[in-house]
Amino acid sequence: MQPSSPPAIAGPLHPSEVRRGLRLSIWEGAVATVHISITGTIGGSVFLTGFAMLLGASNFQLGLLGALPFIGQLFQFVGAYLEARVGNRRGLVFSAALAGRLLWALLLALPFMSFLGGAQLAVFFVGLACSYALNGIAGNAWLSWMSDLVPAGQRGSYFGVRNTVAALAAMASTFLAGRALDGARAQGQELIGYALIFGVAVLASVGAAALIARQPEPPIQPKGAVPLGELLSGPLRDRGFRTFVAANVGWAIATGVATPFFNAYGLSTLKLSFSALTLQAIVTIAVSLVFGPLVGRLQDTYGYRRVLVACIIGTLPLPWGWVLATPTNIIPLWLTSIFSGVFWPGINQGMVNVLMDRAPADHRSAAMASFSAITGVGTLAAGLVGGTLATLIANAELTIGPVHIVGLAFLFVLSSLLRVLMVGVFWKTL
Repeated sequence: MQPSSPPAIAGPLHPSEVRRGLRLSIWEGAVATVHISITGTIGGSVFLTGFAMLLGASNFQLGLLGALPFIGQLFQFVGAYLEARVGNRRGLVFSAALAGRLLWALLLALPFMSFLGGAQLAVFFVGLACSYALNGIAGNAWLSWMSDLVPAGQRGSYFGVRNTVAALAAMASTFLAGRALDGARAQGQELIGYALIFGVAVLASVGAAALIARQPEPPIQPKGAVPLGELLSGPLRDRGFRTFVAANVGWAIATGVATPFFNAYGLSTLKLSFSALTLQAIVTIAVSLVFGPLVGRLQDTYGYRRVLVACIIGTLPLPWGWVLATPTNIIPLWLTSIFSGVFWPGINQGMVNVLMDRAPADHRSAAMASFSAITGVGTLAAGLVGGTLATLIANAELTIGPVHIVGLAFLFVLSSLLRVLMVGVFWKTL
């Protein structure tokens, strides 16, 4: 039986409570990041990809793995509905996030459940889908909660600091998990290695829940039952919000068509170890430690539109690092890792900040749920299209001068080209 979170605070928050809530949220983000960076529940991870491949996932199924976050985005509607009914965002975040993350206690045991036979992979996808669904409920309530807790004029700088602390946690957990898994593989104990790192992630989820339970929540008034149709259509009546949602659908497709396959390409084609791939991720995080706070201040000073579009332009050549890399020359990957740390913090936080600004005040929670569900369609489409194309081009090769494109690398080229189109879309709609 799960413990219940404390009741919501009845009156307006005192400034000291706001400051305490902001401090606790920074530490909660760091602890939660240990779980997120290992399990890949946001944006995927080399460990999630490797675990799926260990269970026998094909290229199409890896694409499906990249589409699964759509489940979480769709279930944000459930979070908005429950928030309107009970008015307790902290309770929703506490219970849904903890339950979704604790499901990994089951998933990490799957390789040892030989009695399931060929059903292990199916159980993995179902369990992961349930985890995404629960985290989607929690994510919507958390965004609504933070929108009210963090002063509007401080969002860029505050989340820059919060993301920096989380990045430090991600660096440490990713590095240690990669070393532990490579060590276990070297001893022929890969299954034990996965169980160990995912077990640590489960423990981190408990610590994050304990911190969530202590954070104050700005009070909201329950609205009672809200028709699901109204949850979807209400925010979309706002033109600025509607165009931002449409642009993000395109962005989800442009990036998602390739995202599930980067780590798989590194493991299979480039023959990289988990330690090598996690080191690439750590370089990105380390660079983001410098540029994350800087980008936050730039957003507060010059506005989200200019900084966000500039960062999107900066990501255009990044997929080519994977195309140009070879098993004997991964310098292009190092460049991709470095510049990912420069530009992606501005995109990730910029999108959140624009969403907080564009979400209609009288439909805030519903707007965030609507945003996630609709952009999730782009995630779903990208994963399915990417998985289908990955199957068709598995053995394809093309040489253009010194550039040799093989297999999954065609998807990386496609993603780069689609991002070019999205620069104009975002400049026009933001």
